Amino acid sequence: MNRQVLLRETLVSIAINVAITIGFFFAVFGLRAPIAGTSFGIDFLPQAFFVALMGTVIPGLLIRRGSGTAIAPVVLRSIALALASVIIAGGGAWLLFSQIATVPAGPALGIKIAFAAILSAIVTPYAVHRAMTAPVRNRP
Repeated sequence: MNRQVLLRETLVSIAINVAITIGFFFAVFGLRAPIAGTSFGIDFLPQAFFVALMGTVIPGLLIRRGSGTAIAPVVLRSIALALASVIIAGGGAWLLFSQIATVPAGPALGIKIAFAAILSAIVTPYAVHRAMTAPVRNRP
């Protein structure tokens, strides 16, 4: 059962984060012109933060609802994971793509989708597992 919950929440997180990524990509870059590598690279910083935040806080809170456990650890853990994702994943992508003059819009969209899916697949199972294994408070 726990494995099914973990898989379900991870797949839902991937789908939602990919959909949000596509929407923001079209809003920010569109598909017509090549994207400057520096602009493309720097866009991974907020993407990493919000993909990790949405991929951890929502599933974590959903798992904990009704269990009587505190929500502060879920929120704090999610913020910590989001900040770490900015530094590691977002920073790495920024450094990589800032070295490239331009990125064609089509491949750039594919890269953004893959980034969102992979990051979600990394952070969501961890957050869900932590939420499922948290001790339950005794209710009066």
